[in-house]
Amino acid sequence: MPKPPVPYLDHTLSRYLEYARVVAHNNKDAIKRTEEAVSQFRKTGIDLQLKLQKFADGNDNWINNFWLPEMYLKVRLALPVNSNPAYIFPEQKFANINEQLKKLIDREMSTGKIKVPMCMEQYNRILSCYREPHKIEDIQHYKRSDKNTRSQWNEHILVMSNNQTFILFTRVGGILLPQTEIIYQLSEIVRMSDGRAQDVVLPIAGGSVGNRDDAAAFWELMKEVPENLQSLDLVRKSLFVVCIDRPRNLIKFRNDLESKMAIKGLHMLHGFGKENWGLNRWYDATIQIIISSDGTNGLCIEHSVAEGIVIINMGEFSINYAMKNMRRKIIAEPKAKIHPKPLTWLVSPQAKNIMWKQIAEFQRLSEDLELSVLIFTDFGKEFIKSCLISPDGFVQLSMQLAYYKVHQHLVSTYESASIRRFRLGRVDNIRAATPEALQWVQAMVDKDKPVVKLLISLFPVIYITNITGHGIDNHLCALKLLAIEEMKQGRLEKLPSIFQDSVWDETMRFPLSTSQVTTTTTAPDVYLCYGPVVKDGYGCSYNLQSNKIIFAPSAFRSCSKTKIDSFKAALTESLRDMRAII
Repeated sequence: MPKPPVPYLDHTLSRYLEYARVVAHNNKDAIKRTEEAVSQFRKTGIDLQLKLQKFADGNDNWINNFWLPEMYLKVRLALPVNSNPAYIFPEQKFANINEQLKKLIDREMSTGKIKVPMCMEQYNRILSCYREPHKIEDIQHYKRSDKNTRSQWNEHILVMSNNQTFILFTRVGGILLPQTEIIYQLSEIVRMSDGRAQDVVLPIAGGSVGNRDDAAAFWELMKEVPENLQSLDLVRKSLFVVCIDRPRNLIKFRNDLESKMAIKGLHMLHGFGKENWGLNRWYDATIQIIISSDGTNGLCIEHSVAEGIVIINMGEFSINYAMKNMRRKIIAEPKAKIHPKPLTWLVSPQAKNIMWKQIAEFQRLSEDLELSVLIFTDFGKEFIKSCLISPDGFVQLSMQLAYYKVHQHLVSTYESASIRRFRLGRVDNIRAATPEALQWVQAMVDKDKPVVKLLISLFPVIYITNITGHGIDNHLCALKLLAIEEMKQGRLEKLPSIFQDSVWDETMRFPLSTSQVTTTTTAPDVYLCYGPVVKDGYGCSYNLQSNKIIFAPSAFRSCSKTKIDSFKAALTESLRDMRAII
């Protein structure tokens, strides 16, 4: 696969100016300062551009060296709500705990047989990577398998039950254990976790639910004890995590489908805090399979390792596998009866204080997040395609119009565009808040202006520019970080003014964070959700189905600027307005 190209400096700066003018909200002085800063950087940025090109020539993927730390590993916010998205599976019906465990086994076994088209490097990382909290910048542990020692392989997963940690063995001496042995271990885990009084259980997962510097401080103390280091090593080497959620406090909600779906999303995102299932998790792990006794089940995903769609593809394969095999009867009894391993943790008073501080922060986060679901059934992607319009461009414009209806201005909008056509490629950003989009939404809202044509033709151009490696966000991120490094080395007197501009800050934050995750399953209640990426913003994933569109807008209750109910209503109104002018 080819390396990603380095975009032309003039192209990136011209596009940056277009987006900056939109978020400057007609502030002529701010726009003038930005234009002057960009004009200056067209000259002073040439040296940085040459250094970036030289760096790119010597690396497989220049983007990941800059983008991954800035986007994920250096961010100090707590992973739950702020970073980890959730994927909701179809609801299941369980008669008892044994049936719950049986359905769980079907999901687990399917992950070992995945055959969906995806980059093998990302596939390997999904089941082999772990994000460990660390001061300043988190560390990704990547466990590679040695083909020459397969006959001696031992593989395991981490199981969370009643806030307790257990290792369940899936492969011993290179041999994959049968279902009977897995079910036996799961039953033993449930029995052992039920046997401990819950008021004496220390929720060790609370050590990673808060600010990443606090999480790093907690685990640095924990690793001073050899027993803790051994337990943590087993956690890091787990293929994935299984969370068995048992009955807790009853969550009250309205009985309509959209409300039920939102409740399921919150269950996956944060488990309704410390009093329910929120600490029956391990948020540093790439994949958590969550299965609850009320039938709610799905994934919580640590996002730094792979793109959501890669993990969703694996999740869909698991769903289909489970549906095909759920009626299969298991007759044989376990022969080896291999016992699961409870993990031992010795927590000092100092470490406990840091843990409880994080749990308090996590509780505030879980109570603050507001998630809604909109199932728009007037039409779906088939109707949009029949009008010779890009479904994704159509939906992106509808969100711009909805935001403008509620807030009377546009903001920087994030939509990930895959660049996996390149070696080790991840994503760049499609920015829907363009000058043309601003002009269009203003005309749509102002009844005195003539009805204008949809600007859908603009979106394929932006999309193609991004997926072919010529987006602006990764490029500008790299140039800024190179400038900072040049300053540290004394080769640059000061940071270029483009990076110190207030409009830069506003252009590089995303009050509207969107993501298209279109699923192929026919289940009616499958979707992806996540929290806003800034305090005064919205998160809004969308699932484009043939005859409907599922949106999952989120916001923080503590922010007086965001209005999730108004935004949801404006989305419906905008989609109908747009259909009327096609």
